[in-house]
Amino acid sequence: MKNRLHLLPLLMFLLAGALAAQGISFHGSARNSIYAYESDKSHTRFFQYLNFTAVSPCKHLALNSNIRFLTDANQDLDNDLRFRAFALNLEAKNLLHNRLNLVFGRQFLHPGTTLGALDGLNARYAFSQKLSLQLYGGVESISSRAFKVQKLEDATVLGGMLQAKKIYSSAAQLFYLRKADSDAAYWQIAGANLDSDLIPWFHLRLQSHYDLENERMHRLLFNASRSFNDKLAAFLEFKQQNPQVYANSYFTIFEVKPYSRLRAGADYELLPGIAVEAQYQHLMLDQESADRLLLSLNNDDGSLGLLYETGYTGDQISAFFNYGYEVLPRLIASLYVDYSRYRTETVYEYDDQLANAARLGYTLGRWNVIAEYQWLTNRFAESDARFLNHITYRW
Repeated sequence: MKNRLHLLPLLMFLLAGALAAQGISFHGSARNSIYAYESDKSHTRFFQYLNFTAVSPCKHLALNSNIRFLTDANQDLDNDLRFRAFALNLEAKNLLHNRLNLVFGRQFLHPGTTLGALDGLNARYAFSQKLSLQLYGGVESISSRAFKVQKLEDATVLGGMLQAKKIYSSAAQLFYLRKADSDAAYWQIAGANLDSDLIPWFHLRLQSHYDLENERMHRLLFNASRSFNDKLAAFLEFKQQNPQVYANSYFTIFEVKPYSRLRAGADYELLPGIAVEAQYQHLMLDQESADRLLLSLNNDDGSLGLLYETGYTGDQISAFFNYGYEVLPRLIASLYVDYSRYRTETVYEYDDQLANAARLGYTLGRWNVIAEYQWLTNRFAESDARFLNHITYRW
């Protein structure tokens, strides 16, 4: 059975050829990866990814797929780990005079709030170019994304979103999401989002999400960003959020406290293609707080920076460097280095950590080949070496 399943990507390619002969357009990518490392055991894992879209001659129907197959040369794996479908759905587009889109199957959704993967039906109807309504329902996808569908009574999902856009240079969303099992709803959330460019050179984002099950605010977010000129941009953000704890979760026995986060940052172009960036974050939880400061120098090829963190989460100072260089046409060499000195509590001594990665990538037509060597040392692993290889073909 295992050997037959290894042939599945090849069978999909043969199917693609047959579909193309019938006038069905077919595009996507296939990737084979090898990841060798040691933990408690030695592992040599082989990954096969198949990501494609097949579109009918009428252009109204499409089959979308994002599938992963995994084997390990050193141990047996159960089927939930070996076969995963991140997306597998049938899409009907531009129905009813280009107003209605339907997607049935496994799909990733973010309808104004965090949902994740859904096994079910997602419908979107456009009343006009500015106003649309989205309704969806089904079951929440199993967390491992295995080739399984949960029972409807165990993980029912229902929701919708009304969206208005291109109104006074702004977009607004009103949404509702409900998750339930056979007993009752265990997660209900409703809220509103606003993104606006009404003020020139100024972008505003607002989010207000209310937890109907626990009768409290789930998230409040304010973000303002501005480009002062071609060289200087800055942002300011405040967020307050309660943890997402389902009513049927074991974690409901614990006291839930919201956290608040203040962030600010700016980037400035020193020279053409070279910019300096600074970010500051202040995190508050109950009577505790933590601070984070990031400084970096960036260009299109890489970055060099320093990170400092202190507070109830521990203390850390680190330096990082990553850079990519085109050694030959289509051949790119990359290097990543990260050194950290940290402690998780003030009573502990500082520990050191060094992480490195060296990569070679080559592109020829539709083929791309990547080889990467990774090495890590810290107090838990004196020397952790890993090898990663990708071979990707796109059509």
